[in-house]
Amino acid sequence: MQYTILLVVLLKSVFSYSLNLDYLDPVKLQTIAPPATQQNAATQIISKYTTKVVVEINPLLFKDNKDVFSLRTVQGLLHIRATTGVAALWGFNYYLKKYCKSQIAWQVQRVVVPEPLPEVDELVVSNDRFRYYQNVCTASYSFVWWQTNDWVEHVQWMALNGINLALAPVAQEAAWARVYRSLGMTDDEIDEHFTGPAFLAWLRMGNVHGWGGPLLKSWNDKQREIQDSVIDYMYQLGIVPVFPAFNGHVPKAFARIFPNVTFHDVDTWNKFDAEHCCGLFVDPNEPLFKIIGKMFLKETGSLSATSHIYSSDPFNEVKIEQWSTALVVQTAKSIFSTLLEFDDEAVWLLQNWMFVSDPLQWPKSRVRSFMTSVPNGRMLVLDLQAEQWPQYELYEMYFGQPFIWCMLHNFGGTLGMFGNMITINKEVYYARALANSTMIGVGLTPEGINQNYVVYDLMLESAWRKKPVENLDTWAGEYAERRYGCNTTTDAWRYLLKSVYSFNGLNKVRGKYVITRRPSFNIKPWAWYKSYDLFQALKKFVTSTDCYSDGFLYDIVDVTRQALQYRAEQLYVNMQSARFSNTLLFKEAIQQFLDAMIDIESILRTNTFFGAADWIAKAENFARTPIESYSYSLNARNQITLWGPNGEITDYACKQWAELFHYYYIPRWTKFLDVALDAKTKREVFDEKTARDMIRSTVEYKFLFVTFDTIHRPAVNPIDLALDLYQKWAFYPGLDDLPQNVIRPDPGKRTTLPDVDKESDETEDPPSVIMWHSTTPIN
Repeated sequence: MQYTILLVVLLKSVFSYSLNLDYLDPVKLQTIAPPATQQNAATQIISKYTTKVVVEINPLLFKDNKDVFSLRTVQGLLHIRATTGVAALWGFNYYLKKYCKSQIAWQVQRVVVPEPLPEVDELVVSNDRFRYYQNVCTASYSFVWWQTNDWVEHVQWMALNGINLALAPVAQEAAWARVYRSLGMTDDEIDEHFTGPAFLAWLRMGNVHGWGGPLLKSWNDKQREIQDSVIDYMYQLGIVPVFPAFNGHVPKAFARIFPNVTFHDVDTWNKFDAEHCCGLFVDPNEPLFKIIGKMFLKETGSLSATSHIYSSDPFNEVKIEQWSTALVVQTAKSIFSTLLEFDDEAVWLLQNWMFVSDPLQWPKSRVRSFMTSVPNGRMLVLDLQAEQWPQYELYEMYFGQPFIWCMLHNFGGTLGMFGNMITINKEVYYARALANSTMIGVGLTPEGINQNYVVYDLMLESAWRKKPVENLDTWAGEYAERRYGCNTTTDAWRYLLKSVYSFNGLNKVRGKYVITRRPSFNIKPWAWYKSYDLFQALKKFVTSTDCYSDGFLYDIVDVTRQALQYRAEQLYVNMQSARFSNTLLFKEAIQQFLDAMIDIESILRTNTFFGAADWIAKAENFARTPIESYSYSLNARNQITLWGPNGEITDYACKQWAELFHYYYIPRWTKFLDVALDAKTKREVFDEKTARDMIRSTVEYKFLFVTFDTIHRPAVNPIDLALDLYQKWAFYPGLDDLPQNVIRPDPGKRTTLPDVDKESDETEDPPSVIMWHSTTPIN
């Protein structure tokens, strides 16, 4: 009995932290720009859609340090009273969605403002202090080729969705170049250190250096222009920009410049060789650590900024030699004390990914020591993938530090319909309601955007909804009506929720499917849903004759692509079996598999959002000379294919785009299968490793330089083509559903740690040589 009482007291003491939020006060952080400025900025955006809105910004409306907006129609005008510009735009978008059945999404929008305006009288108070946005990788996977106008449009999207805290687009490498030169690095050393634009996120985290470089002056000039324009715009709207801070990683040249300073080696990341990995880590006890940190903050322009929130990730998928608790604690102290000496109101924003990606390196006691080495309330933690790997309970509400519940969802900007909407619709509210919860916000932290918008739309609504959506089928039907302008796809979305958006497991879903993976006979495809439900959704789409918005045309291509992707994986499984049968059956299985891939390309061609041309063109638009154009194009192509000089993480950022099917995915599968079929026909040994090596040189490297012919956009209506493909593939004979190898969470454990290191869809050690064995005659 005494032991039980002691345990209860202990548990209460563990979770009873005094949360200091004095430095995380939106009333102060969001009101740098005066009300009149924010009012004008918000009104200007709203005027793109209607002139019948009156905006009033009044910071006195803040309630418990949270944004507020009220909506009221008076004499044919919509009056929006709000705490900030972002809150006013959030309220306007709330009105568009709920009362005008409209949508402003990432790639498409459909806005119809009725006349007269629908009546409204509502007051909405944010559930949390912050709505956060971005992963440190998003800058490379999605934003890398953006110009100022792209950023401005996206900041408007942020504001319309209530996002009030986001990473700022800072010209970091321009600042670092000035720091490095002042400390004694030569221009050649700087060029050898900087990666190309497509890989800067991992340079900044200390994972790689040099690959895709040197970084060109045209790049840095454009980034400074973006920084000056966009950060000011964020302030005008009341969005808090997060500035980068030094994390301890420096170029190898520092060992030459500072021979008496202690540096630590960094372990190899993803098998990159010494030419491209890795740099050095400054010992946090060295005075140089703070010197560099403050120089960088000054050079980024943070001196004139007043957001007070700084991002630094010292150990993101990084292990430092001489690894110890003492090292990580002193690193935390040095990072924060550097910030504090520069800005006495500083708060350190930290992604928790280092704890998630390598839990063995981060036992709970080490995490506790790391977190508590920074004063309470001066570190803000992003629980980065809380929809699958929540850590806030395991680490006892981050030992008193405030955190933001984030949905990561996407890796590498890959395509593929996927989501766990039931979890999102429940767990955010659970975490917020916990006793002694230190949760102060929700966030979107995808590595890449422009995919699965429905999942993000639901997540964004958790910022104002007081409880979970009662009926997701109904919600999805309303989502579709806003997006399409018709209400005939409700049943289609019911099947999508039942299939692709029903994932609830611990498997690593990275958007790498058979068709986008390097060819092999050892892949083990799986799914978490039945093909019947997916094809029922497609059937409902192709028979919804009342719909023809941009959103509908995007989604019908996406659903068709997903259905054919599933069929291709089923045909791959059949092909695996047929290779041990006779030659005719194997040849037929190959043709069926490739036919599905060709059909995927055909549907992708009907929509420019599913093409690589824009990605490459935007990259080349940064160039001032032909050689610069070559460099930027190489960066853009390598990232979405080989990802490294030797394919170190091939296809991690794969894209199901028409040009990639045409010049990359289909050719490499075709060559691989041609070699396999030829070997079988001749009764020879098929050496898979040799076949893959051949593909590397004849297809994968060639893609980096191939000239894209203008992809023919067929005159056929995409809906008609989708219907044809549905009729062709919906009832294809001889196919079994993919195994549903879902690793289920333990219902008795609220928090789990990653325990699956290898991809579950490929054998651990695939044989390099396959002997053909058959019980039937070879034809």
